[in-house]
Amino acid sequence: MSVVDDFLAELWTLWGIATLVVCLRVWARVALVGWRRLDWDDPLMVLALIFHTAGTVSAYYTVVVFKGLANDGMTEAQRAALDSNPEEWRLRVNGSKTHIIGAIMYTTVLWLLKACWLIYYMRLTDSVNTMRWRIRISWLFLGTTYIAGLFIVIFKCLPLSKQWQIYPNPGNNCEPGNTHLMYVSVMAINTATDLYLMTIPLPVIYKLPIELKKIMLLALFSGGFLVIIFGILRCITLLNVSAYAIPTVSRKPSPEITLKSFMAIVVSNMPMIYSLFRRWYYCARGQSEIQGCLVGQSYPLDSNP
Repeated sequence: MSVVDDFLAELWTLWGIATLVVCLRVWARVALVGWRRLDWDDPLMVLALIFHTAGTVSAYYTVVVFKGLANDGMTEAQRAALDSNPEEWRLRVNGSKTHIIGAIMYTTVLWLLKACWLIYYMRLTDSVNTMRWRIRISWLFLGTTYIAGLFIVIFKCLPLSKQWQIYPNPGNNCEPGNTHLMYVSVMAINTATDLYLMTIPLPVIYKLPIELKKIMLLALFSGGFLVIIFGILRCITLLNVSAYAIPTVSRKPSPEITLKSFMAIVVSNMPMIYSLFRRWYYCARGQSEIQGCLVGQSYPLDSNP
């Protein structure tokens, strides 16, 4: 298999697994609470999958259709001579535009998933009056950071046409597939919001009387740390590759940007899928009256799906 074939195999495998996870989550929610008790995080998760699909398609176009080319990775002489090769010019311009679309899809997926987490935390802390102000602040924080992230992705370089300009060299901020400003800024904003959201359920978990349940819930919620760590490592890797890149050598195609959103989708759906598997476990042991084997039967606070 060629490098591109390997890329496509990994790209669509990740998309297929993400789709399966979201479908399993929807099934879990319907099985646990019924159609009428679905909450806003359920359609938002489906919407996140749609944007993830769009991001996957944009990655496909970037690598396969536009051959991984953009307005970066060229010497000044190559830029000046590109007018004599209109086909490569077209590929680089469209590749740069597709990088912007992919970054918008990526940012939107991450913040939709954060909104899903926040709605889930609202259910988890519904009976805790002191948590309501934190939830309100969280919505404000979430909206502000999403706007900031999109602003950086779209307006990191003005006028917008410079983001697909070939010659003269528009500068690093104007190279959508290689911009340090966007990598670092979006990573920092994403990490800050994730860390803040992960602190919301801690008071509720801390008050649980059974230590085993505390450990299990903390294990579920700590999956966000894996996403944060991967996001930071991804940013560092991209910066290092950019710093030591040879202009005449093309980049190896990699689905890293969709891998990050894939991991976030899987982690965000784990609490709901865990609730379904736990119900199956107790039903198989004949404890239906204790844990609720009937569709739509309610759960206590510490197991709220």
